[in-house]
Amino acid sequence: METQPKVLLVDDDRTFTPLIQEYLTAKGMVVEMRHNGDDGLAAFLSGNFHLCVLDVKMPMKDGFTLAQEIRERDAHMPFIFLSAQSEKESRIKGLLLGADDYITKPFSMEELFLRITAILRRVGVQQQQQRETPQVYQVGKFTFSPTTRELTADGFLQKMTGTEAKLLEMFLENESGTIEREQALRRVWGDEDYLRGRSLNVYVSKLRHFLKDDPRIEILNRHGEGYRLVVR
Repeated sequence: METQPKVLLVDDDRTFTPLIQEYLTAKGMVVEMRHNGDDGLAAFLSGNFHLCVLDVKMPMKDGFTLAQEIRERDAHMPFIFLSAQSEKESRIKGLLLGADDYITKPFSMEELFLRITAILRRVGVQQQQQRETPQVYQVGKFTFSPTTRELTADGFLQKMTGTEAKLLEMFLENESGTIEREQALRRVWGDEDYLRGRSLNVYVSKLRHFLKDDPRIEILNRHGEGYRLVVR
């Protein structure tokens, strides 16, 4: 990315958050910091950000609610959740909201920086590919455009997140409709961490939901090795 990445950091921790801001700034990022959800939304509306980092538990408005409000205004904005909660339900809720990552506290600032960098790199590559080689896929009765991240059919329109769109594109660009778990984890999330594997399961379930109106389409499990999308 040619311009400095601009990050919105919203966290009510007034001790550690300024240290994160200082660290990311030293790494070449422009970071705006807010300490509650209302101020975070106001900052987002008045700024032009490349990525948002949102704490889950905050006064005024929690991170999940803030993320929903941000996505209503920018369906493609990437964001990362920070949370002291490691429960499966909390993590899954964050992923279902379309989060690009979910980091459990405590964490190292270097880890946060590397995850932000990985997401920005992936988004930048996607945008460059979309400019160079726009592609439209037909899957059953649906038309899918990775460029606009839209899945359409007669009277149906589903706006997809970057992660959802990238995963569906992986299925469709392979003639057999097959993806391997490790391949998907590396390409979509950048690593093969066990918890990312659980994230992959969540996103496959979301794709099944999006495609359920065409009974000819199935996404089949391949005995722990991966998945296969078939159109009968």
